[in-house]
Amino acid sequence: MKYATIPILILLALALALVGCATPIAAPPPAQVPATQPPAATTAPTEAAAPAAPENANQADFTYVGDPNTVFDLNSWYKDVGVDANVTIRSPGAVKVPDDMTTPMPKANEKYTIGFSVYYTVDEVGSMILESMKAAAAEAGVELLVNDANYDQAAQNQAIEQWILQGVDGVILAPADFTGVKTALDALEKANIPVVTLNAPLAGSTDAAVISDTVEQCKIAGELLEKALLDAGTPMKGTIVYQTLPFVHPNAATRAKGFKDVFAKYPDIKIVELTGISPEDHYKAFDGALKAYPDMIGAWGLYSSATVGMMNAMKANSKHIPLSSVDNDKPILKGIYDGEVVGTAAYSSIAPARWSMSEIINRLNGAPIPGIVFYANMAITKDNVEKAFEHYYPGKTLQDFMSGKTQ
Repeated sequence: MKYATIPILILLALALALVGCATPIAAPPPAQVPATQPPAATTAPTEAAAPAAPENANQADFTYVGDPNTVFDLNSWYKDVGVDANVTIRSPGAVKVPDDMTTPMPKANEKYTIGFSVYYTVDEVGSMILESMKAAAAEAGVELLVNDANYDQAAQNQAIEQWILQGVDGVILAPADFTGVKTALDALEKANIPVVTLNAPLAGSTDAAVISDTVEQCKIAGELLEKALLDAGTPMKGTIVYQTLPFVHPNAATRAKGFKDVFAKYPDIKIVELTGISPEDHYKAFDGALKAYPDMIGAWGLYSSATVGMMNAMKANSKHIPLSSVDNDKPILKGIYDGEVVGTAAYSSIAPARWSMSEIINRLNGAPIPGIVFYANMAITKDNVEKAFEHYYPGKTLQDFMSGKTQ
């Protein structure tokens, strides 16, 4: 029994030794844990704010008339002076501006093509508006297409139709016929082409209108004639003849209202209206009036062609009737200096063109524009006519004009 036990113990010890020398089995690597994911968004990402609209480059020159956020009621303004109108102004606000911008003409953001149709260029006012518009277009950096409608609305409408086909970027329109222009304005609106009118139409829709306060303007003209008559001791009775256009024109109607109101307090004064378009038309009409109204105490030219025609008729008849005017054509200013005209209610022929160009460029650049721009009026008499000449004709003098050095 003793010998059997010993081999068993030896075998047991050998087994334990083998177990102790065996290479241990490596434990499996720990499971890979995925990287932590961000929590799902619970709200939509914040949208970037829309860029602010650009500012109007000329707003430093604006003096607002009423609420800048309210569209000016042009129809009521005309109704108050006896003119029926049904026009829509698409931009809010009305402003008064000086003749000379204190801020630069805006530059076009792109190479815009702009059509400009002017009502008439036979008189100096229309011709200066056209030349000023060309200069303003060059300053703004745009291509300008020009149409002289010569008071023919059909010709103006045809020009607008052509520009729409060409795809112009914008239009400046000085209406030939203030009601008939609706056809052109409707076509521009349908084509989504911005438009600024120089003078306000009586029908249709426009982004903005550049106009004069014509009632105020011709109140000035009426008071100039009234003062001349009173200063001369003329009895306030007899006939006053004025000359206007032979068709409905809102400027003419509002000017006539302002002038007539001055003399409404004189029941013994009769006011007679004559019409024409060219200075020659007005010459003929006034030549006849000088013979037909021996009790004529005064006269008024509602616009420059009328005044020039009346001045020439008086010279031809060796007559001197106190004459007041509207407009600042060079012959009228010379007539004031020479005593042939008692005074005129003037406005710049440069400013309306420049403000119209400012409006259309700002509009095309995406800046807000005022719906009505009133440009300034000035009373001119012999006392200030030389300074006024230099204001309206920069770089020129009345004396140079009278001597033939300036045309």
